[in-house]
Amino acid sequence: MEPSVRVRYEYNDNITLTTQPHKSVNGNLIAPKVELGSRAEAWQINGTAEITRRRYPGESSLDRDDNTFKLASQYSIARDTWRLEGTRTLDSVLSEELSADTGAVQVQKRRETHGVSPEWTRMLTDKTQMQLAYNLSDISYVNGENVGLYDYRYSVASLRLSHQTSERSQIFATAAYSAFHVPATGFDSVSRIFQAGVARNFSETLQGSLMAGVRKTESLTQGGKPIYEPFFLGGLIQTGVTADTRREETSPTLNASLDKKFEKSSMNLTATRSLDPSGSGGQVEQDSFDFRWNRPVTSRFQFKFNAYTLNSRTVEGNISNNDRVYSYAEPGAYWQMSSEWVVNVSYRYTHTKRENEAKAATANAVYLTLAYYPLKMSISR
Repeated sequence: MEPSVRVRYEYNDNITLTTQPHKSVNGNLIAPKVELGSRAEAWQINGTAEITRRRYPGESSLDRDDNTFKLASQYSIARDTWRLEGTRTLDSVLSEELSADTGAVQVQKRRETHGVSPEWTRMLTDKTQMQLAYNLSDISYVNGENVGLYDYRYSVASLRLSHQTSERSQIFATAAYSAFHVPATGFDSVSRIFQAGVARNFSETLQGSLMAGVRKTESLTQGGKPIYEPFFLGGLIQTGVTADTRREETSPTLNASLDKKFEKSSMNLTATRSLDPSGSGGQVEQDSFDFRWNRPVTSRFQFKFNAYTLNSRTVEGNISNNDRVYSYAEPGAYWQMSSEWVVNVSYRYTHTKRENEAKAATANAVYLTLAYYPLKMSISR
């Protein structure tokens, strides 16, 4: 068992990322967490529960209680490994955790996510591996439709083959099929994705991977909605119903990463292009770039810097107009005071430009976090 707790102070001068007049807020967070696990030679079970209480004095509309529960199991025998994971998360679209909803709306809306992910991995040879995986997610919003957020279900099944060509190189290929459904708008889409790539350890200090491919998406927006036209004395008369709308689209996909260790620091670069589900009523094509840098000063103290940008474009569906470019830069420092106590401090500058707004929204935030990790408790049989 591994218990922990985080306590955080936050200052943010534009927490909702609005372009309208707004107030700065001060907030506090307390988040107890416990991780439980049991294992034997062939199997293991792990569970995680975290409850997060956020309060913003003077801005009670931002107060919320989030929670996350996860249960995962694994069973291995000979060349086969089976995994099963289930999750339930209650959070907000204003969460600092990045998602397809990040920066989409300027008010707090509660979001609940349920997910299940079975997976089977088989070693075909000593160097070749096959993996079959499935993921099902149900996402719902509390009173979300009045700000353009719609409940949806997303599922994806994938087959991945990988082969170790040498001690330093690996090649892999993936085929996937996904389905996206929005009950409120009658929108459905399916995507077929094919990707291939390579991972390479160039040296002890440089590693990289590249995966590229193509996706084909077919979508259907169900018709049957009434069409009205003006009638006598200002009235309306129904003259028909809307027809079904079908669409096909093909686009490239990309996932590239590079890890580099220097004499006194390290960095990671990641670039992706993907089609992701969102609460905007359809799917969004997203290009992202992530840069992370760490510089240890001592064994217990280090500086860090993160920079991230996301270009999100709605490509299909009954879409709320929320195409946007979301970016942030965040310098900070990490101090491990002891084996049990850790302090994090950071400053984040966020910039969001939405297509339907004339100017960009910016925010400045400061975070001070104290975390307590008591010693792990274990029982042996």
